[in-house]
Amino acid sequence: MPERFDDIQSYVSLVRNRTHLIQIDIMDGKYAPERTWPFFYQNDYRLQDLQKEDEGFPYWENINYELDLMIERPEEVLDTWLSLGASRVVFHYGSIHDWSKIHNIDPVMRNFTRIGIAVTIYDNLDDVCAIIEKGTCDYIQVMGIARIGYQGEPFDSEALGIISHLRKKYPDMLISVDGGVSLQTIGLLKEVGANEFVSGSGVFDGGDAVENIQELEKALRIKE
Repeated sequence: MPERFDDIQSYVSLVRNRTHLIQIDIMDGKYAPERTWPFFYQNDYRLQDLQKEDEGFPYWENINYELDLMIERPEEVLDTWLSLGASRVVFHYGSIHDWSKIHNIDPVMRNFTRIGIAVTIYDNLDDVCAIIEKGTCDYIQVMGIARIGYQGEPFDSEALGIISHLRKKYPDMLISVDGGVSLQTIGLLKEVGANEFVSGSGVFDGGDAVENIQELEKALRIKE
C-alpha cells in the first residue's frame, strides 16, 4: 500500500530476488477507505511518467506487476490503468458499474495484460459467476478479509467456502487469495482450492522478508 511511488522500490528491493510478481494496492479513498499512490499526494506525478513510458516500475526487467484497483469506477479511466505496464490488473466486483467496458477491452491489450475479478465475502457469487462465464476475466481474486483496504486484518473463514465453491465451478482457473494469508491460513487456503497467495503483512511486517516468504512456502509444502 505505497503512499509514494518511491515506496514501491523500497519494498520490492527487499524481495526482488525471491519473487517474480508484486501486487500493488491502489486505493482512492472512495471505494476503499484509505488512499495510496497515486492518490495520496496530489503532486506525485510519476503516474504520468509511467503512462508516457518515461519511467517503469522498479526492476521491471525482472519483476512483473499486478495492480489491485480498489477504486471507484475504474472502468471510466481504463486507459490510465492499462497503460502503466502491469502484466495483471484486478478489478473489484463491487467497484465496477459497467462491466461491459471491462469485457470490451481491446483483445490486443488482453494479450499483454491479464484481467482479474476480486470477490469479497459480501458479493453475490451468482452475479460474479455470470461475469466470469462471459470471458470478461482471466482469473479470480478472493479477498480473505472482511474489511478491504487495510493491511494486517484478521482472516475471515467465510472466504474458504467461496474459494471451494469457485474451485468446483472453475477447476482450471487461477484463484488467488489476498488478505489474511499467513502461516496459519495458507495451508487451509490451498486445501480448498486456492493456487496463488498474496501476502503483505505476512511478508513485510516483522523479521526478514525473504525468510518470511520461505516460511510461507514451507507451510504450503507441509500440506502437499
